[in-house]
Amino acid sequence: MKLLFATDLAEPRSVTDQIQRLALKLEAELFVLHVHIPTPTTPLGVDPLSGFGEVAYALYDPAVEESTVEAERHDFDTFVKDRFSMTVRPALHEGDPARVILDDAERLDMDMILLAKRRHSAIERMLLGSVTNTVAREAKQPVILLPIHEEKS
Repeated sequence: MKLLFATDLAEPRSVTDQIQRLALKLEAELFVLHVHIPTPTTPLGVDPLSGFGEVAYALYDPAVEESTVEAERHDFDTFVKDRFSMTVRPALHEGDPARVILDDAERLDMDMILLAKRRHSAIERMLLGSVTNTVAREAKQPVILLPIHEEKS
């Protein structure tokens, strides 16, 4: 059995502990996926040198993108090392998270997709959409949603 856990690296340890216990009980191979969202090119309506408007520039600095990807890789590697004592198959990809998760699940012939689910307000869902909702709606495999309960201070 193959399980795909897609992470945004913000899940509490209780969620990753549950995922690891499930994978061990099922004697499953655990794939851990994190999707890096590429830095968008930012269009400017003002020329940064002259200050005049009506000149659209697109700012993109490859060095910034490269350092962002390196930081993301470091954070992901640290997350996997800190959270899982069992052998996992980690993967860091770039793109639209829902699409990458669905594509990887299909390409790797996953038996199940595991996702952590946060509570979002109606406005957040409307403005941001939901990777979890998209994956749960479009996946061909069963999807298990693990709730994230806010820690009370």
